[in-house]
Amino acid sequence: MATKREKIEEIKEDLRRWYREGYNLDPIYDSLKRRDAREFVRLYNKYKRLIPEMKRYEEMIKDYEDPQATRFRRILKDPSIFEDHADEIDEYVRRKRDIEVSEDEIFNLLAGVRSEEFKSGLNPNYTFDNYIVHEGNELAYTAARKILEDPGSINPLIITGESGTGKTHLLNAIGNEFVKKGKRVMYRNSEEILLDNSVNLDADVLLIDDFHLLMEREEKHPLVNLILENFSKEGKQIVLASNFRMRYYAMEPSLRAKLEAGVSIEVTHPPEEARVEILKEKARAMGMRVDEEVIYYLAKRIRNLSRLVASLKKVVAFSRILGEKPSIAMAADMLKNRISLQPGISYLVEEEKPYRSINYLKEAMDRGHEPVIITRMNPGRFEQLYGISTGIYWLTDHKTELASVPPVLENLNYFLEDLIKDNRIIYLDGLDFLMSKNSPESVIQFIRHMVDEISETKTILIISLNPKTIDEKYLRILEREMELA
Repeated sequence: MATKREKIEEIKEDLRRWYREGYNLDPIYDSLKRRDAREFVRLYNKYKRLIPEMKRYEEMIKDYEDPQATRFRRILKDPSIFEDHADEIDEYVRRKRDIEVSEDEIFNLLAGVRSEEFKSGLNPNYTFDNYIVHEGNELAYTAARKILEDPGSINPLIITGESGTGKTHLLNAIGNEFVKKGKRVMYRNSEEILLDNSVNLDADVLLIDDFHLLMEREEKHPLVNLILENFSKEGKQIVLASNFRMRYYAMEPSLRAKLEAGVSIEVTHPPEEARVEILKEKARAMGMRVDEEVIYYLAKRIRNLSRLVASLKKVVAFSRILGEKPSIAMAADMLKNRISLQPGISYLVEEEKPYRSINYLKEAMDRGHEPVIITRMNPGRFEQLYGISTGIYWLTDHKTELASVPPVLENLNYFLEDLIKDNRIIYLDGLDFLMSKNSPESVIQFIRHMVDEISETKTILIISLNPKTIDEKYLRILEREMELA
């Protein structure tokens, strides 16, 4: 058995080694300064137990360079906080291992589609002849013309912008022009790639729509990396369309380098005069004469291109059914049938990603409602993704200097009661997180109370919820208590 002196020397040596290795020993030194022997022994034993496990995780993530790995490396040097994050780090390591598929296997998978019959997947109706150039897409249009003249000169060309800004039209117009030049073109939506894990490597030009769906799936990054590798060759061209910019995604350096080798250009919603021209072009394409007053009425009220064109088609369809000429009254009736959030009502938006709920939030803000956003997303990332910079509170139990609220229902209740005022819109996500920190029944009771409080005001409540994240019985209760949007 070691003597007392030998034990002291062992402790000293451990402390020296831990210090050299960069571990945070401040809590241990503080206990020595206070001459608190009991606390010193407790902390020493804790460090002795945790540091081997922390070293094991350090070794596992040493080659990763994404932001999460950088953050975890700092945590893995501080035994005083490691236990609070151990599960998070373990999940990260397991996920990383799951996506480390060998590049040979992926390449073989891709190569397996070489012999398939070549199909472009392009929509022949989307061309440059009916593409309206305006101040919000002029730069993207110019870049598109550049790659048509000199394929590979901008590679990849990345077109970003909100849903309904005409990215799909531009992507298909590029593809149809390349077809005229005799190029083998493949247009794929990311959902198709997610289903079959493949693209045709024989293509000269690859167009990927909704690219953000691929980037959100980190386990698909090796596949994306190899696709970019193949289409970076001389004479080949790749064009990507994404709702979000690439800098928002964590990725390995090799993939980031390939994306940053190209050019990213944002397209925005067209101004009113461009929307008028777009509607006139669509009306001509449908072979329908629509008075300018109807076109101006729609263009003034709808900014999103997808909804704008859909609204025109609906008006034309109604006019044909009724045997009447399209009119402002007909357009007004059609617009009334669109979901418009009403004051004093609480809405549940069931969605895997918060696209619809964010659109509702922005529409309410456009009508003058002041936002109060309580989200599980880091406020900085929320602002970058959705362009909203005010009224954001991070729903977290993490200590932070950012505006935040803890997942404690009593605190949250008091916090929101002070904010339920006229012309406010309250946006809440992370209901599954709240249920993990409280009983699901208490969260349901909290929502019921909120719905009742809001019903007596001009405030709007939106809850964005992925229905797969909570028990079905609680989902059904929420569907009964709230309006579905």
